Amino acid sequence: MRNSNITRVDSKGRILIPIHIRKMLGADDGTEIIIIPEHDRSQVRMLPLVREKTAEIRIMMKDMPGSLAHIANSLAIHNVNIMMSESRTIVKGKSAEWDVIVDTSEANGNMESLKGELEKSKDIRKVEILRK
Repeated sequence: MRNSNITRVDSKGRILIPIHIRKMLGADDGTEIIIIPEHDRSQVRMLPLVREKTAEIRIMMKDMPGSLAHIANSLAIHNVNIMMSESRTIVKGKSAEWDVIVDTSEANGNMESLKGELEKSKDIRKVEILRK
């Protein structure tokens, strides 16, 4: 536990992340951080979003068995690591939406080329890069 610290939540819900932990995470001023609650353990996980190495993608796709797995496999082939995602059915059996936050630090090519490759898939209707 030598890297742990006790800190407080202030009246606005903010917490101070000690400097040695920020350095370990590579989080400097302005770094965005995903906070993921783990309800069953009353804990949270924090994942820093590295500038120019993470992206948020929204994919409109067919709502068919295997569509999500096929698209996830396409991301893996391009060395894009999924950090967090949320999918939802829009019209059962017809359309769905998948929001994905990805690590692109080892990706093959840039986001526009990845978008073009994804749009070639028969399962995908539309790809939006919301944030690079």
